[in-house]
Amino acid sequence: MLKYNHPKSVFNLVGFQLATGCDISNSTKCNPELLKCCGTQLKNDLGLQNCNGLLAYEPECHREEIEAMYANGIDGLFKVCDSFNKYYECLGDARKDCTSVGFHVQMDLHITDAINVASMYKQFGFACGAGFDGFSNNDLCMSEIFKTRQPQITECRNQFRNNLIIGSRNHCLYLDEFVGCFTNVFDHSLCNRESSWWGCEYARQSGKVVLNDCDLQCHCK
Repeated sequence: MLKYNHPKSVFNLVGFQLATGCDISNSTKCNPELLKCCGTQLKNDLGLQNCNGLLAYEPECHREEIEAMYANGIDGLFKVCDSFNKYYECLGDARKDCTSVGFHVQMDLHITDAINVASMYKQFGFACGAGFDGFSNNDLCMSEIFKTRQPQITECRNQFRNNLIIGSRNHCLYLDEFVGCFTNVFDHSLCNRESSWWGCEYARQSGKVVLNDCDLQCHCK
């Protein structure tokens, strides 16, 4: 089994200067004004221009635009991690609530959209934390995957979503298929075996937002 060391979360390593434009919350409860202010700051930091509104209200559009930055390799990943670091600092003590499924349902998002928001946060958290070494060790091939295989990544997500709508009783089977779909996408000839683990875990983090009863683990063999 390939062994490697996970770094401390890049959220704790990348330097930042907290913008003073948003009122820092000392409450653990999120509020729409805080989310809007910090979310606008995040979009500006990332330079997002292709999607309207906040990340929380168009998660799929924003996720694809952010993932396109991974095509720039480690530089793109650093930009994403640094921007999300500032975003979470802006949310302060309300971070957990502001990134939860429950809060977005309370804000009248459809449950599937609320889940997509939370899964997006989980995936970027993995990429900037436990998955950072796996990406940086395969910088060239990972950038190539995000340059050329975004349609396949999107198809994996769409199929998973459609399967859950059709029949939630088989949700663990669908999660297994979803993770397998990502693993295959990231099984690239330019990468080492770590990249398949990365793709597996990237998908697993997304699916496990609500499917916590499924016993599924990713292994770097």
